Amino acid sequence: MKVKRLAAAKLNLLLDLTGIFPNGYHGIYTIMQSVGIYDTIELEKTPPGVSMRCDAAGIPANPKNTAWKAAVLFFEKTGVEGGVHINLKKKIPSGAGMAGGSADAAAVLDGLNELYSASLTARELTELGAKVGADVPFCLLGGTALCQNFGELCTPLPKLPMLYFVCVKPQTSVSTAEAYAAYDRLREVRHPAKEMALNAYLRGDLVEFFRQSANVFEQAVDVPGRAEIKSVMRAFRCDFSLMTGSGSVVYGVFREQKTAEDCAAAIRRGGRDAFVTIPTEKGVF
Repeated sequence: MKVKRLAAAKLNLLLDLTGIFPNGYHGIYTIMQSVGIYDTIELEKTPPGVSMRCDAAGIPANPKNTAWKAAVLFFEKTGVEGGVHINLKKKIPSGAGMAGGSADAAAVLDGLNELYSASLTARELTELGAKVGADVPFCLLGGTALCQNFGELCTPLPKLPMLYFVCVKPQTSVSTAEAYAAYDRLREVRHPAKEMALNAYLRGDLVEFFRQSANVFEQAVDVPGRAEIKSVMRAFRCDFSLMTGSGSVVYGVFREQKTAEDCAAAIRRGGRDAFVTIPTEKGVF
């Protein structure tokens, strides 16, 4: 028996860190958005144990992979007799801040819940997901949401209107652990006015929301070419541009598809990878 899931990438529309808890984890305050680029996960019942195949070079198909970790946690939680083979087909860029690994883990949890008729509730899946990574609970929820604490507190927000995101992946990839370490070395941090940004979003004032929004990792993580990428996006009159997560993808927001496509084409002519995507309302389906 097999099940198949598509796992959506995410973008951070705002990202702040709120301090360090006694367990050493950083508190987060972020507004995240699912977008229409997907990894494909196929799950097949096997005897007890986990095995995995991935079509992308450089992605571990072993216990280091978040999808594998999610499967192990599922079997530990449910106690069901059985195992799974995970076939992962990657489209979400890695080391990009688009939650590729977290999306895969969310898809595995959701898919195994069906494959084994485990009847885990949304809350139970979220709790499992939080043990894998801070972005997994959001990837299970999808859409637009405010995520806080360790990422497990996800509050759905009104959906975005149709916008077009030009996403640019520099050649550099960013290690999340190294990004947090670099943040911790900062002597001063300019935090976004997150409450004002959230209020503007809830009022439907995207102009004010984008004016107030920021990503604190841009102060800590040096992504070569980021300023140049943003300059091209501004030349095409983007509404907003930001690095997502701890990097390295930089995206711009456009109201018109043609303008977004023209911007992406100009960036590709400059030798960089760029693609256009749109908001989606689900993280896993």
